[in-house]
Amino acid sequence: MTTAEEHVAAPEFPLNRGCPFAPPEKATEFREAGAPQRVRIWNGNTPWLITRHDQTRQVLSATDRFAADVTLPGFPNTSDAQPFVEGGIFFRKDGDEHLPVRRILNPDFTAKRSEALRPRMAELTDRLIDDLLTMPRPVDLIEHFALALPTVVICEVLGVPYEERHAVHESSKKIVQLDLPQAEKKAAHEAMFATIGEHMQRKRAEPDNALLSRLVNTHVDERGELTFEQAVGLGVLVIGAGHETTANMIGLGVLALIREPDQREILLSDPAKYAPSCVEEMMRYWSMVQTEPRRVCVQDTEVGGVLIKAGEGIICNLPAANRDPEVFAEPEQLDITRVERKHIGFGFGVHQCLGQNLSRVEMQVAWPRLFQRIPDLRLAVDESELHFHNKALTYGLEELPVTW
Repeated sequence: MTTAEEHVAAPEFPLNRGCPFAPPEKATEFREAGAPQRVRIWNGNTPWLITRHDQTRQVLSATDRFAADVTLPGFPNTSDAQPFVEGGIFFRKDGDEHLPVRRILNPDFTAKRSEALRPRMAELTDRLIDDLLTMPRPVDLIEHFALALPTVVICEVLGVPYEERHAVHESSKKIVQLDLPQAEKKAAHEAMFATIGEHMQRKRAEPDNALLSRLVNTHVDERGELTFEQAVGLGVLVIGAGHETTANMIGLGVLALIREPDQREILLSDPAKYAPSCVEEMMRYWSMVQTEPRRVCVQDTEVGGVLIKAGEGIICNLPAANRDPEVFAEPEQLDITRVERKHIGFGFGVHQCLGQNLSRVEMQVAWPRLFQRIPDLRLAVDESELHFHNKALTYGLEELPVTW
């Protein structure tokens, strides 16, 4: 039970970022204090906030003690719509409800399969840059590059016509917006579910080698491993998570490389060598998953000297954990030559990001190619005029006006 004093003292979550290039100041303060601290979420509940790197790994690896199921009592939901929207999704489950479904999707997101898409990604990247170069300036790089590239890539992986990318993007954007009314979230989810369901029905008549076709023809009709509704849900999950998150990271990475020309010069000096480490460092530096992962304790467990009791919620703050000075030297500095591969920007444990290999290749292609083709790319507005997604699951830029 939270005492009245703890409830009053608990800061509201999501926490505000005083500086857009750093974790929330309160999260850093909590990390320096060492122990988990209470925060107050939208419904008045006060889950524990975990901000240290080692404690985050402890929570995310102990699935027998900290559950991912958003329907369990005490889970720190992002809204009252979350159990409805995500209650049946496999990554919100544990054990036998999680791993078998993950294994169905794994083959489409292996490092080898993602790497095989690199030439196609390079081709798409060049096409997008060709289009950029014909546009009147300034250009919003989020809409015309950062969002466009991962959207077309994930549409190709799934077998969804690229022409429908705008409708899909609008629905997925509403689903991850934390302060959107429940009715709008539900409507967005239902719209995307209907769209993917229609495509999947067509794949029965016209099968291909894309993911939606394999889901319905192999895993539903042939093997009976999934119901049709479950297969549609997986398609919704992949298309929603597969472009919004990477789009945010591409935009943030471009901004960082504009701000820090020394890092940009290192990347361009040898993209094959430095693009992989650049991706890992950007994931650490930005930690754009800013209000997750969330768990609920199912067995009394001590974390950082605090006894977290069964039924109490937990929120892990990845931005603070990935700047932990006990793990990373000079953690506030962006250093694309950094060799430590200890960041948890893609999560940790069995629930870590399924599409991380695909996302890695997209970023490795996008950043060097953009600056090779447009070497004098720069902001078209003052940095203070940039607006960031502070109230969404994933951190990112609303717009990135650029010129050259």
